[in-house]
Amino acid sequence: MGNAARAIIIENDKILVMHRNKRGKEYFTLVGGLAKPNEPIEQALAREVMEETGLEITSSRFVFAEKHRQPYNDQYVFLCEVAAHDAVALQSTSEEAIMNRIDTNSHTPMWVDPKKFAKLPFITIELQKAIIDAIKNGFPNEPVQLS
Repeated sequence: MGNAARAIIIENDKILVMHRNKRGKEYFTLVGGLAKPNEPIEQALAREVMEETGLEITSSRFVFAEKHRQPYNDQYVFLCEVAAHDAVALQSTSEEAIMNRIDTNSHTPMWVDPKKFAKLPFITIELQKAIIDAIKNGFPNEPVQLS
């Protein structure tokens, strides 16, 4: 079991999500992914966000943690600011872009309105609810343990 970093990125009243179709199962999650062995979680966050969107993180704050039983990864969720950018897109050399080309898995980063976000088939319902609450009432100053 490893650790994964996830990014909450909100711009122009929209939240960035990753639409997944994994062997016919469609769902949404936050941008991010698994840290490499001995890779600091903040470094994994920056790398995964860049690979999956082309966005450069300029600041981040750890806001939520989710502990999961094996074989799933513990999730460290950060509220992030990003540098000015054009459209988001998978980078051609990312694992996700490669899977999109050779497999039935697909990954599509997209911006969604928070009202639509609340209705998405999100992979972790407790995290989805925490994000919806934080958008309305403010993100926590100290990390909140979910699950």
